[in-house]
Amino acid sequence: MHTLPQTISFHIGAHKTASSHLQNVLYKNRGLLADEGIRLFGPRYLRMRGRNLAAMFDTSWSESPTPRRTPKQQLQFLTKTRKHLLLSEENFVGNLADSRGRVVRPLYPAAAQRLTEVVEKWSPIPVDLFLAVRDPAAYLASAYSQAMFGGVHVRPRQYRLRNDWREIDWAEYVERLRSVTRVGQIYIWRQEDYEQVLPQVLCRMLRWDDSSRIEPIHNRVHQGLSVTAVQKTIEAASEGQVGNLARDARRAYPVGDHHKQFQLYNASILRRAAEVYATQMARIEQLDGVTVLHPPADPLKG
Repeated sequence: MHTLPQTISFHIGAHKTASSHLQNVLYKNRGLLADEGIRLFGPRYLRMRGRNLAAMFDTSWSESPTPRRTPKQQLQFLTKTRKHLLLSEENFVGNLADSRGRVVRPLYPAAAQRLTEVVEKWSPIPVDLFLAVRDPAAYLASAYSQAMFGGVHVRPRQYRLRNDWREIDWAEYVERLRSVTRVGQIYIWRQEDYEQVLPQVLCRMLRWDDSSRIEPIHNRVHQGLSVTAVQKTIEAASEGQVGNLARDARRAYPVGDHHKQFQLYNASILRRAAEVYATQMARIEQLDGVTVLHPPADPLKG
């Protein structure tokens, strides 16, 4: 007999905050999680035709035919006999950037409206939200690499002109998410703290105290570009070469001892961005219903 889930955890990214690594960890352990009453759906399922959340729950922005299941029937189908449903899909709240590599600003402008609609369809099941954030300058630097992989072969200066790191405001974004009344607790962590806070993230996301049984993944899921790889990609594009130029350049000139990691900004900008980021995090910490997950204190430094 299929029953509704007792609780739902919804991880919405953000893009470029180690979402893929977290999703791969969860997917690797999906059998264990199912045995513990936790049903998991991530991009491997939710990006299949007709299986995205908009299509399954017949939202106003869905481009698919009306589903044959009602929202409650869809939840029953997804959950089967499990008690907890975990959904992880950063694309739900919108795209990271447009076709010219411009990061959408304000961040994910449709997020609150989309959440309001889908959480209403899941009501009265409690829904907690999970979100990672990242230093604005580092966020745009990673977005630049993604743009290059996507075929937007622009020079760093041109990309900086299209994207102002000072317009990346995580506190404003979280405030909009917090305005969605049917969302329960919102859990936030910094991408920079990801490895240290992952056990906390898993405990809260899975509603399971024994996350130590989760088998980890130690390697990076997405490796960025080196300085040389960026240069070679732009040169190849200017010469009219076709194909996945950035991927080929990354393979030929990987980040390591011989090729330094590409940096979109100089040290001065990085310092200023870090200060702005700290101010944004302080604002987020003050929001009611928002819990910021921090690395465990080091007892040796007490």
